[in-house]
Amino acid sequence: MKIRDQIHQNALAIILEANPQIIRECEEITEDGLCGMSLTEFRYLRLMQALEKQARSHRVDAWTYQLMLAESEGIDVSAVREEDRRATAAALGVSDLL
Repeated sequence: MKIRDQIHQNALAIILEANPQIIRECEEITEDGLCGMSLTEFRYLRLMQALEKQARSHRVDAWTYQLMLAESEGIDVSAVREEDRRATAAALGVSDLL
C-alpha cells in the first residue's frame, strides 16, 4: 500500500471509530436513501463528510488533518509533506527557489 493510501485509510478508520453512528446509518439506509449509490459509496461519502467536518473544526483542510492523524498514529509523513511542499512551490512557480 502506498503511503498516501495508508494515510487515507488510517484517517477513515479513526473517523469511523469516532463516529459509530455512520455504521448504523449504513445498516438502516433504504434503497431510495442511497439515491443510486452503492452501500460502499454511501459509507465512503459519509466518512468523508465526517472527516471534512472534523478537519474544519481544527481549521485545516482534510488532507492536512489526515496527515495530523497519521502522525499521531506514529506514521512518518515527512516525505509526503516534503513532496506536497515541492508540488505547491512548483504550482506557484517558485520551485527554482527551493
